[in-house]
Parts: sequence; C-alpha cells; structure tokens
Amino acid sequence: MSVLILVLLALPGGVATTLLARRKGVAFAVGLATAAAAVVAAASIDAADVVPIAGSLIGGSDGLRTLGTSWAAFVVLFGVLDALLGVGPAVLGPSLIGLAFGAVGLAVPDPGIGFTLLGAGALLTAVVPMMGVSAMQATGVRVGIGAVRPVIASTFLTLLVVAWAASPAGPLNALDPLGDLAPSLELAMGLALLAIASAIVLRLGAIPGHAWVARYAEAMPASAIPPLLGWGAAAFILVSLSWVEVTLAPTAATLGPEHAVIGVAAAATIILGGIAAVLHDDIEHVLAYSIVQDAGVALLAFAATGPTATAAGRDWILAAVAVKAGLAAWVHVTRSTFGTNRRADLRGWARRAPLLGAAFALVLIGAIGLPTFAGFEARSTLLRLALPAPISSLVLVTAFAPIVFLGRLLVDGVGAMSPAVRATPGMAIVHGEGAWGAWAGDRTPTRLVPALIRTNRLPLAAAAAALAAVIGLSVSIGGLGSTAVAGVPSAGVGTPLPSGVVAP
Repeated sequence: MSVLILVLLALPGGVATTLLARRKGVAFAVGLATAAAAVVAAASIDAADVVPIAGSLIGGSDGLRTLGTSWAAFVVLFGVLDALLGVGPAVLGPSLIGLAFGAVGLAVPDPGIGFTLLGAGALLTAVVPMMGVSAMQATGVRVGIGAVRPVIASTFLTLLVVAWAASPAGPLNALDPLGDLAPSLELAMGLALLAIASAIVLRLGAIPGHAWVARYAEAMPASAIPPLLGWGAAAFILVSLSWVEVTLAPTAATLGPEHAVIGVAAAATIILGGIAAVLHDDIEHVLAYSIVQDAGVALLAFAATGPTATAAGRDWILAAVAVKAGLAAWVHVTRSTFGTNRRADLRGWARRAPLLGAAFALVLIGAIGLPTFAGFEARSTLLRLALPAPISSLVLVTAFAPIVFLGRLLVDGVGAMSPAVRATPGMAIVHGEGAWGAWAGDRTPTRLVPALIRTNRLPLAAAAAALAAVIGLSVSIGGLGSTAVAGVPSAGVGTPLPSGVVAP
C-alpha cells in the first residue's frame, strides 16, 4: 500500500502543478507540498508490502525505498531551485509525474507493464517542460523530437523482446527445469540481449545514440536533466537488469559474441564520452557528456550478465544518477548566478560563492569515488567482469576523466576572478535590515519572510545545491546494498513474483 500512497500523491500533485503552471505561486506551493509528502511516502515503503491490483501485484522493496526516497528528495530540491531562480514550475509538475510512473513501473512484477509505464512517464517528463519553458520556443520542435524518438524506440524494443520471451517460443516457457537451452534458441536469445542493449543505448544516450542528450541538456534548464536522463533512465536500467537476470542470465554462457559486442559499445562510450566532456567548454555540455560516460559503465552490466554484474549495475546506476543530479544542481545555480556557462567567464566562481565551491567539491568526490564507495566498487567490478585485461585497465583510466573535466572547473573556480564573476554581488546571507527596507517599513511577518527569501535567493539556491551534493555523495557511498528494486517474472512458469524477489 505504501507504493500506492506514493503514486496517489505524486501523480495528482504533478498534474495539478502542471495545470496551474501559469499561476506560479500556487503551482510551486502545490508541487513542493506534494514533493515533500512524496519523500515521506517513499521513505515508508515496506519490502513486505504487496498489494494485488487489476490481476497483478504492486510490491515494495528495500531497493525501491532507497531509490524512491532519493528521487523524491531531488524533486523537492530542484523545485526549490526553480522557485528561487525564477525558472517557473514547468519542470516540477512533470518531475512528480515521472516519479509516480517510475515508482509503479518498478513495483509491478510484469516487465511489459513496467516498461510501458516507464516509457509513458519518460515521454511526459520530456515533452511537458518544453511547452512551459519560454527559451524553447525557437528550438522546441527539434529538441522535442530528438528527445521523444529515443524514448519511444527504446520502449518499443524492450516490449518486443519481453513479448517474445513470454511467448511459447521464448525462454520463459521453452527452458526445461534444469535451465538447459535448446540450440534453436541460442541465436534468438543473443539477438534479444543485443536488442535490450540497443534500447539502453537509445534511452541513456550511450554512443552512438548520444546526440540528443547533448541537445537536450543545452536547450533545457538543468533542473529538467535529472528527471529524464537521471532517475527515469535509472528505473529503465533497473527493470532491464531484472528481466535479463531471470530470462537470459541462466544461459548466458552461450552468449559470448553478444557480450563482446556490448562490451565494445560500452568501452567506446566511456572513452569517447570522457573525451567529449574534456573538450567542451560550457558547463551544460560537460554535464551531458559526463552522463553519457556513466551510461557506458551501466551498459557493462549487460556485457557480463550474472548476479554479480547485476548487483554492481544496480549500485552503479543509483550512485551515478544521484551524483550527476548534484552536478546538475550546481550547473543550474552557477548559470543563474553568474549569467554565463563558459569556463573562461567563470574564473573565480568558487571564490565569489564558497558554498557553491563546497557543493562542487562534494560532486567531484562522488564522481571519482573512493575505495569502499558503492559507486567506485561497482564501476571496478563491471569493468573487471565485462572487459578483458589490459583493455579493462585502459577503460578504467578513461573512466576517471571526471578528474580532468570537473577538476579543471574547480581549479578555475579558485583562480583570479573573471569580469563576469567580479561583477556578481557576493553570496553571503543578507541580514534582515535589507528586507525590512525593501518593504518600506511594512514589518508584518507575512511580508518579511518573502522579502528575506527574495533578497537571499542566490545564497539559498547555493545552499540547496550543496544539499543536493551531500545527498548525491551519500547515495554514492551507500548504493542499493545490492538489493533488488524491480519486480521480475519467475522463470519457467510466466507468473509474477512480488517486487524485490529474485527468482531462482
């Protein structure tokens, strides 16, 4: 019931926030209140809570509680950032809708239903903000089509593969009790794994399907990046991993060539994504290509199917998404504070805004990782399992590209201030006197609080970005504890198991 409570809060609240978008104050009030309630509901998800509904089951899990709480917390933070920075509620409503679809998509044990719900949520998350962001008027059609096509294509591919697997000719019904694979199924299962990997490439923006990610990150406010390219993509990966774990992993030893093809695509994405992030000079593209590189690491989980790779893939995708959500928060506040996105114009940004500097340092630590961090260990495990030496060592070095493309931004931040940064007012919290004066002597509390917030909106936004970085680093350290998130079908009989239960 706890998952249903989360969905019944987030979905109507997201729709109401979207419909009230023209009345910004009311929309933010409804959206932020809904998001705060969603955090509480997500934190209360119980692994033993399974509810039958419409002939299926909706169940909680420890992994879903961790993911849902983190997802909802970032919806709150980015809603606060948009309110403080004057972006408008165009992203907050779709973010809540995406959270609702993502939660129920992960809670149902039928992967076909799960992929359908995740695809619908991704479409709404991608399209709705474009209609409410004024900056999108000139390029909205091009960027919108670019974002919608991979979402539709990836959803179609996964549904096609899931339908085949559950058909009389598929492995869920064709495998014997010992899990032996008929020779006639070997080619079909190899193609199924490649199709799932292709869907991951499209949905997460791995190379060569990365162009739309860069265009989307450039055109949209940074608050729109985590809902589509972060949490929604993570949910897609988690359902895919659960399906592969039950359907293909028991006979994965016969899929060597397919694993090699996926491994090559993953290695190319990690290497080229890191290089692209280093070469670009604006912070939106750095964010986009760092996400592309993370997608390559996630793809490795499908190049080395098995329980260890699946657990590592779960830990990695959650850690990567949380850390890059923190980076998106920094990009959002930095762009709004200094009015520029170029490195040359951002020199000295950390000296002018020390709280932003602290937030960015935490993001850098989370992106690189340290031994014992869940994200660090997951990345190392996936590289070791999916790629042979010495290729794995070479790709591992490239995977540490954040040291370069994020480290140089931090070095720029502590250097001499550029004219644009020097012209920006200091980021210290302003005391109440300025707010009193702004209201010309009207000292009623209902007037004072909004005035204080308005006067201190940039320092408060920096504080919210720092909190996002703290959450991202915490998730990167803890991960999912290798717990399952998505429900999976039981092998051999085609009947569903409760969410979070992995079939033998």
